[in-house]
Amino acid sequence: MGTKEGQGYEIEYDFILDHYTIEDLQERFGVWYSDAKKFIEKKGLSDCVQINSRRLGYAVCDYFADMIRMKEFHGIDHANLNKVYAYSSYWFLRRQPIQLVSNVEKDTDLYINELFIVNNLVAKMKWHCSHKDIIQKQTLLEMANLWFYNFKFRVFTAQSLEMAICCFFTANGNRSTLKK
Repeated sequence: MGTKEGQGYEIEYDFILDHYTIEDLQERFGVWYSDAKKFIEKKGLSDCVQINSRRLGYAVCDYFADMIRMKEFHGIDHANLNKVYAYSSYWFLRRQPIQLVSNVEKDTDLYINELFIVNNLVAKMKWHCSHKDIIQKQTLLEMANLWFYNFKFRVFTAQSLEMAICCFFTANGNRSTLKK
């Protein structure tokens, strides 16, 4: 872990190991790496992009650091799915671990990290919905397009993502995610 030096500041990550094991961090890194790799391959962009392991590692550390601070502040032991999805998505987008290494054909692919997170969030949220059969594809598409636009051009926070995810789950009758 150690510190990140540069631009006149340092970030200490050693405290994370007081709360989580190195295996926890490696597992999260592995899942994010694997999911991103599958997404890149599915989009046919393996020759145009790569996953920057250092940036992904910082995203993982930032995520766990936020989880620790949030749990301590709120006095809770476990974060619910809304928080997990929101904070992991936020830090992935902040650190931008999927990097272009050559030109892409479509302008939307210039925003590969945003595309990945939208795809990842929609898939996870749909999977957790108790009424999958009544979720309209058009509604999901509109939400995905709105998120993509916002991730590209608007200010967002982990908390605003959490609120959006919570609203989606509530509107679709899945309150179990709020209690975890």
